[in-house]
Amino acid sequence: MMAPLERLTSVESLRSWTDQIPFHYEYTAGVAGERFLRGFKDGRILASACEECGKRYVPPKMYCTDCFVEIRKYEEVGPAATVAALAESYVDFEGKALARPRTFAFVTFKGATGGLIHYASGKGLGVGSAVAPRFREKGKRTGTVLDIEEFVVR
Repeated sequence: MMAPLERLTSVESLRSWTDQIPFHYEYTAGVAGERFLRGFKDGRILASACEECGKRYVPPKMYCTDCFVEIRKYEEVGPAATVAALAESYVDFEGKALARPRTFAFVTFKGATGGLIHYASGKGLGVGSAVAPRFREKGKRTGTVLDIEEFVVR
């Protein structure tokens, strides 16, 4: 092993090895995220609501970004929503070509800051379209964002 102050003078002096480091990690949704995901299981979209300034956040936040107070109140938003942006994907998540393109929308809710990115469809779908979530059947919901199958034009 070289001392910290020694310098390499040739590539032949380099040493290397190949190995693997097994990593296992779990990412929790956190307090606000868990409440948000439980809402999906019940067929609701929840926003956190700051009791100090009244600002509402989707997805929920634990602290208000305007007045920095802890948020403990949650309110249902929607189901009425508005498409703020659209994108089409011609490949799946593994990069394989899709038979038909999938449309993704950034969906916002009246009176709330933020929104959700999700699948969207329907005749006349465009920026500004009024949409609503179509949830999976109640018995098939698991508490993930995929409990919403897609947002559809109303």
